[in-house]
Amino acid sequence: MLFLPERTFLNMVMTLDGKITTRDGSGPKFASQADQERMMQLRSEADAIIIGARTAIDDNPTFDLPEKYRRSRKNDLASNPIKAVISGRGSIPPTLKMFNSNDSQAVVFTTDQINSDQYNSLHKVADVHMVGKLEVDFTQIAKILVKEYNVKQLLIEGGGQVNFAAFQADIVDEVFLTLSPKIAGGNIQTIVEGTGFDFNNLIELELLNHQKVSSEIFLHYRVVKNR
Repeated sequence: MLFLPERTFLNMVMTLDGKITTRDGSGPKFASQADQERMMQLRSEADAIIIGARTAIDDNPTFDLPEKYRRSRKNDLASNPIKAVISGRGSIPPTLKMFNSNDSQAVVFTTDQINSDQYNSLHKVADVHMVGKLEVDFTQIAKILVKEYNVKQLLIEGGGQVNFAAFQADIVDEVFLTLSPKIAGGNIQTIVEGTGFDFNNLIELELLNHQKVSSEIFLHYRVVKNR
């Protein structure tokens, strides 16, 4: 497709029963040091990182790269990736760390449902784009990142609703998945949420690489296109 990133890749860690958080909302805590290192390496390859509002609020990441990963970035990349968040109503606080952590651009993608007060408060700390009436249009998001921010490498870090929207828009090229040797149980968010796909529209993946570190499994897939 025209005006889409050259590469859009998704990185997630999940328990063996497919959960990306826990009942008490402590998702990032079950990731190992090896998984953290892998995440930083993938972030260092990205022009921009995009997450959902719930992930932004619960995890409150800074997206600051450690010095060794900043040094490893290509010369044409800024020291830290662009930080983007999706929020249908713009209901995220402007005090989040991603808006105040480093000098890389922060971007909010929302819909026409955002009220003027929230728009004004977010506009003070980020560029704000309205990309839909009731739901965000992920294809439009990708095009804006390419045309206005020159994003060639886009990293998606969830949560499940954002991942579903990206797969539904058919823009995901690669999936990096860490299997954590833990069980969370319960009605807890999985790697992909949304309304789901019919059998004939399931997303097909091809395994490119796998690695075992202690009891964790690191998987790298290519998304099979033209299904």
